[in-house]
Amino acid sequence: MLNELHKILKARAITSLYQPILDKNSGQIFAYEALSRGPSDSPLHSPNQLFVYARQHNLLTEIESLCREKAITGFVKQQLPGKLFINITPESLEAASHEKGKTLQLLEGLGMPSSQLVIELTEQFPSTNEESLINALKHYQKMGLSIALDDLGAGYSSLRLWSKSRPEFVKIDRHFIENIDLDVTKQEFVRSFIEIAKSMQCKVIAEGVETESEFQYLSKLSIDYFQGYYFCRPQPFPPSELAVIDKKIAQYCKDSTSNTAESLAVHQICIDNRQSVAQVNKLFQDKPNINSIAVLDNKKVLGLISRSNIQGRLSQPFGRDLYSNKKVSEVMLETFPLKVDASLSIEQVSRLVTSRARYQQEEDFVICRDGDFIGIGHVIDLLRQVTELQVNHARQANPLTQLPGLIPINDCIDQLINTNNRFVVAHFDIDNFKPFNDVYGFAQGDQVILSLAISLKKFSAVQQDTVGHIGGDDFIVIYNSANWQQRISDTIKHFSSLVREFYYQEHLDAGGFYCQDRYATERYHPIASVSVAVLEIESESKLDHFEISSRLSPLKQAAKNNLGNSLVVNNVDNYFSLKAG
Repeated sequence: MLNELHKILKARAITSLYQPILDKNSGQIFAYEALSRGPSDSPLHSPNQLFVYARQHNLLTEIESLCREKAITGFVKQQLPGKLFINITPESLEAASHEKGKTLQLLEGLGMPSSQLVIELTEQFPSTNEESLINALKHYQKMGLSIALDDLGAGYSSLRLWSKSRPEFVKIDRHFIENIDLDVTKQEFVRSFIEIAKSMQCKVIAEGVETESEFQYLSKLSIDYFQGYYFCRPQPFPPSELAVIDKKIAQYCKDSTSNTAESLAVHQICIDNRQSVAQVNKLFQDKPNINSIAVLDNKKVLGLISRSNIQGRLSQPFGRDLYSNKKVSEVMLETFPLKVDASLSIEQVSRLVTSRARYQQEEDFVICRDGDFIGIGHVIDLLRQVTELQVNHARQANPLTQLPGLIPINDCIDQLINTNNRFVVAHFDIDNFKPFNDVYGFAQGDQVILSLAISLKKFSAVQQDTVGHIGGDDFIVIYNSANWQQRISDTIKHFSSLVREFYYQEHLDAGGFYCQDRYATERYHPIASVSVAVLEIESESKLDHFEISSRLSPLKQAAKNNLGNSLVVNNVDNYFSLKAG
C-alpha cells in the first residue's frame, strides 16, 4: 500500500468527481462538492481506502494536498458555476507538514476568488487539538474562504466544534436523512439542527438525499440546500444545470405547506388496456415492489390490475395457455377502484378510504387530476401520514386552543419568505391579563384566551391566513389576505364584546378594578384590551423569522404603551399608532 501511495503521488493519479449542491429556493446549482478517487486499477481507488492508508503511512497531508489541487484545477478548467466544496481532515490541517498559504496561492494562480471556495471539515479522523483546529479555520475565514462542517451529528465533537468554529455551512449527517419521512425521531433532530443553525446565521445542507420521499419531506423544512444521488451522482464532468430537478424543487417547495393526495403517489406506472396479460406479468416481475398497476384508455383510468390477480390466473392449470395472450382489460377484477383528486387534503382522502373500507377492503387507490391519471397510492402510506399529521399537530399545537404553536408558525414564515411572498405578521397580546387572572382565577383566564382565539379565527381567511397561539396570551397571525387591516379591526371589536361577559358588573361599570401588583401596591387595571403589532413583509425580503421577531419587539412595546385597544403598524423604517375599537 505504501508503494501504491508513492505511485499515486508521483504520477499525480487522482481523479476529481463533482456532485452538485442545489439551492432549495431557486432550484439552481449553488455549488459542487469535490470527491477524490485513486486510479481505477488500484486497490486504493476507494476514497476510504486511500485516506485510511495514507494516514497509516504518514502521507495524509500530501494526498489531501494533491486532491485539493486536482479538484480546484478541474473546477476552474470546466468553468463550473457557484462555489466549490473541498474536503479536508482536522488531522491534515494540524500536521506540521501542512503548507500554509498553498491553497490561496493556487487560487490566485488560477484566477479563482477565495470567496468561491468552501473548506469542508470532515470528522473521519477527529481532531486531537481543538484549539489549533479552530485557529486554522479562523485563518481560512479571514482569508475570505468559507467553512462547512460535514456529517453534523455523527461525531462526538461535532456539536461543540460547530459552536466554536461558527461555520457558514453545516451538512446534516446521512444517518438523519435516510428514511426521515418515516422516522419521527430523525425529524425532531433535523428540526433542532435547523433552528440552531438559524440562530447562528448558518446555512443547512441536507446531504445523502436518495429517494423521492426523503426529498418531499425535507422540502417542507427550512433547509437551504440539497445534495445526493436523487439529484445527481458524483461525476468527473458534472452538468452545469439540472432542469428537471429545478422544476421538482420549485413544485415541492411551492406545495410544501399543504399535504395533498398528490404527495401520496408512490409510483406512476400504468399500462394500456390493450396490453396482454403476459406483458403485464413481465412488468410485475421487473417491479417486485408494486402491488397494482393502473389500466388506462388514453389518460382515463379504467381500473387496477393487481399482482395477485395476474399470478392467480397464470398459476391455474393451463393458466398460461389460457390467459397469456388475453388483453388485460378482459381479466381485470378491480374495475371500480377508489379514485381521489390530487388536490384533496390527506384528511379528506382518509375519510374517503375509511368510508369505502366499510364495503370492500383495498390496499391501493388511484390519484387523478381532472380525471387524468397521476399515480397510485397505498392505504398503509395514507394511514402512516395521517398518524404523523396527528402526532405533529398534538406536539406543535397549543394545548388550550389547539392552534399551531411557535415552531410551525416560524416554518410558515420562512416558507413564505423563501417563495418570495408578500405577507403581514401580526402579534396580538391581551392587555391587563395577569391582574385579571389574579382576581378571577386561571379558569376564567383561559376563557379570555379562548375568546381571542375565537375572534382571530372568525375574522381570518381560512384558505389564506394562518392563526397561531405561541404561548400564554400571545398570538401570531400571518395574513396573506389583502384586507388585513379590516380583519384586525373586526377581531378587536369582537373580542371586546366577548370579554365583557367574564367581568363582574361593578367592574364593568367602573371600567376596571383595583388589585395589588407584585410589589403589593394597589393599582387600577382597566377592562382587558388588545395590543397589536404589525410588520409588513415585502416580496424578495431577506429576513427570517428571527429577524422578524426582533423587529416586532419595539412595535409590541409601542402598542402596549397606548391605553385600550391599540394597533401599531410598521413598514420596517417607521411606524405609527392607530386606535382600533
